[in-house]
Amino acid sequence: MIKKRSKVSSEFNTASMSDINFLLLIFFLVSTMFAVEKGLPMALPGKSSKTIKLKRDKVLNIQAFDNGSIVIRGTGPVNVRDIKAIIEQKLLEKGEKLVIVIETHPNADYGIMIDILDELRLAGAQVISLRTMRTGS
Repeated sequence: MIKKRSKVSSEFNTASMSDINFLLLIFFLVSTMFAVEKGLPMALPGKSSKTIKLKRDKVLNIQAFDNGSIVIRGTGPVNVRDIKAIIEQKLLEKGEKLVIVIETHPNADYGIMIDILDELRLAGAQVISLRTMRTGS
């Protein structure tokens, strides 16, 4: 009696590979958590917005210059990391309705303004105004 040897196929069956790939894709899409960043809420002015006169003591100006320096009026030149403590102190003195105006030089690095906004968010500032500095300032 002669036994027949069964040949083992060296081929890999790829017919269901697309099904497996599709199921893996669905699994990773469903199980992935997307990071949602909470930014600083801003209310932008519309057509019907009115100009409001404020007392000078309720406004705090922060200026960002094109050479990277930051100046808080009434305090002087500051480092970015010092802004949080200064703003927290000013908010305690003046109250929560303190309007903080960030004046940025047109040639200043955009990251400086973002760093200032981050520090204001950490300090708990609520009313922030953004404006571009006049080049003659």
